[in-house]
Amino acid sequence: MYAKKLPSYLSRLKEIRKNLLGDVEKNLKSSQEGTTEPVADISDGAARAYTSEIMLNLGEQDWQKLKQVDQALAKISTGEYGICALCEEPIPEARLEVIPFTEYCVECLSKIEQDKASAVHRSEEPQTEDFE
Repeated sequence: MYAKKLPSYLSRLKEIRKNLLGDVEKNLKSSQEGTTEPVADISDGAARAYTSEIMLNLGEQDWQKLKQVDQALAKISTGEYGICALCEEPIPEARLEVIPFTEYCVECLSKIEQDKASAVHRSEEPQTEDFE
Protein backbone atom coordinates (compact mmCIF):
# COMPACT_ATOMS: atom_id res chain seq x y z
CA MET A 1 0.00 0.00 0.00
CA TYR A 2 2.66 2.52 1.04
CA ALA A 3 5.39 0.81 -0.94
CA LYS A 4 7.46 3.96 -1.53
CA LYS A 5 7.27 5.07 2.11
CA LEU A 6 7.51 1.61 3.70
CA PRO A 7 11.32 1.67 4.12
CA SER A 8 11.00 5.05 5.84
CA TYR A 9 8.29 3.75 8.22
CA LEU A 10 10.33 0.61 8.91
CA SER A 11 13.41 2.67 9.73
CA ARG A 12 11.45 5.02 12.03
CA LEU A 13 9.78 2.11 13.83
CA LYS A 14 13.12 0.40 14.41
CA GLU A 15 14.58 3.66 15.77
CA ILE A 16 11.59 4.16 18.09
CA ARG A 17 11.97 0.56 19.30
CA LYS A 18 15.68 1.03 19.96
CA ASN A 19 15.03 4.24 21.93
CA LEU A 20 12.23 2.65 23.94
CA LEU A 21 14.36 -0.33 24.90
CA GLY A 22 17.08 2.07 26.05
CA ASP A 23 14.55 4.07 28.10
CA VAL A 24 13.11 0.92 29.67
CA GLU A 25 16.57 -0.29 30.67
CA LYS A 26 17.42 3.12 32.12
CA ASN A 27 14.16 3.25 34.12
CA LEU A 28 14.68 -0.28 35.41
CA LYS A 29 18.24 0.48 36.55
CA SER A 30 17.12 3.72 38.23
CA SER A 31 14.30 2.04 40.12
CA GLN A 32 16.59 -0.81 41.25
CA GLU A 33 19.42 1.50 42.34
CA GLY A 34 17.15 3.60 44.54
CA THR A 35 15.99 0.64 46.63
CA THR A 36 19.41 -0.39 47.94
CA GLU A 37 20.32 2.83 49.75
CA PRO A 38 19.44 3.22 53.45
CA VAL A 39 16.58 5.58 54.28
CA ALA A 40 17.48 8.50 56.56
CA ASP A 41 13.95 9.19 57.74
CA ILE A 42 10.34 8.42 56.87
CA SER A 43 9.95 11.40 54.52
CA ASP A 44 13.00 10.26 52.53
CA GLY A 45 11.44 6.81 52.28
CA ALA A 46 8.13 8.27 51.10
CA ALA A 47 9.87 10.45 48.49
CA ARG A 48 11.87 7.46 47.27
CA ALA A 49 8.73 5.31 47.06
CA TYR A 50 6.94 8.05 45.11
CA THR A 51 9.84 8.41 42.69
CA SER A 52 10.04 4.65 42.25
CA GLU A 53 6.29 4.52 41.54
CA ILE A 54 6.65 7.21 38.88
CA MET A 55 9.52 5.30 37.28
CA LEU A 56 7.48 2.09 37.23
CA ASN A 57 4.51 3.88 35.65
CA LEU A 58 6.73 5.40 33.00
CA GLY A 59 8.08 1.93 32.40
CA GLU A 60 4.56 0.58 31.87
CA GLN A 61 3.80 3.33 29.34
CA ASP A 62 7.02 2.53 27.54
CA TRP A 63 6.13 -1.18 27.49
CA GLN A 64 2.71 -0.40 25.99
CA LYS A 65 4.31 1.75 23.30
CA LEU A 66 6.91 -0.94 22.63
CA LYS A 67 4.15 -3.51 22.10
CA GLN A 68 2.48 -1.18 19.59
CA VAL A 69 5.77 -0.70 17.74
CA ASP A 70 6.34 -4.47 17.63
CA GLN A 71 2.81 -4.98 16.27
CA ALA A 72 3.45 -2.37 13.57
CA LEU A 73 6.71 -4.09 12.61
CA ALA A 74 4.89 -7.43 12.41
CA LYS A 75 2.20 -5.84 10.20
CA ILE A 76 4.88 -4.59 7.82
CA SER A 77 6.13 -8.15 7.36
CA THR A 78 2.60 -9.47 6.72
CA GLY A 79 1.56 -6.62 4.43
CA GLU A 80 -1.09 -5.31 6.85
CA TYR A 81 0.73 -2.12 7.83
CA GLY A 82 -1.26 1.09 7.50
CA ILE A 83 -4.67 -0.57 7.75
CA CYS A 84 -7.01 0.48 10.58
CA ALA A 85 -7.64 -2.39 12.99
CA LEU A 86 -11.28 -1.37 13.38
CA CYS A 87 -12.68 -0.21 10.03
CA GLU A 88 -9.98 -1.96 7.93
CA GLU A 89 -9.55 1.15 5.77
CA PRO A 90 -6.14 2.64 4.97
CA ILE A 91 -4.77 4.96 7.65
CA PRO A 92 -3.87 8.32 6.08
CA GLU A 93 -0.15 8.81 5.47
CA ALA A 94 -0.21 12.05 7.46
CA ARG A 95 -1.27 10.07 10.55
CA LEU A 96 1.40 7.45 9.98
CA GLU A 97 3.99 10.21 9.65
CA VAL A 98 3.05 11.49 13.11
CA ILE A 99 2.47 8.12 14.80
CA PRO A 100 3.99 5.33 12.69
CA PHE A 101 2.87 2.67 15.18
CA THR A 102 -0.81 3.67 15.27
CA GLU A 103 -3.41 0.93 14.97
CA TYR A 104 -6.39 3.13 14.17
CA CYS A 105 -7.43 5.94 11.87
CA VAL A 106 -8.48 9.18 13.56
CA GLU A 107 -12.21 8.49 13.17
CA CYS A 108 -12.04 5.04 14.76
CA LEU A 109 -9.75 6.22 17.57
CA SER A 110 -12.22 9.02 18.30
CA LYS A 111 -15.06 6.50 18.39
CA ILE A 112 -13.10 4.23 20.77
CA GLU A 113 -12.31 7.14 23.09
CA GLN A 114 -15.95 8.27 23.10
CA ASP A 115 -17.08 4.73 23.93
CA LYS A 116 -14.59 4.56 26.81
CA ALA A 117 -15.67 7.98 28.11
CA SER A 118 -19.34 7.05 28.04
CA ALA A 119 -18.60 3.74 29.78
CA VAL A 120 -16.73 5.59 32.54
CA HIS A 121 -19.55 8.12 32.80
CA ARG A 122 -22.14 5.32 33.12
CA SER A 123 -20.10 3.62 35.84
CA GLU A 124 -19.87 6.89 37.80
CA GLU A 125 -23.61 7.51 37.76
CA PRO A 126 -25.21 6.84 41.14
CA GLN A 127 -27.05 3.58 41.27
CA THR A 128 -30.52 3.96 42.70
CA GLU A 129 -32.29 1.07 44.27
CA ASP A 130 -35.91 0.96 45.23
CA PHE A 131 -36.35 -0.13 48.80
CA GLU A 132 -39.87 -1.16 49.65
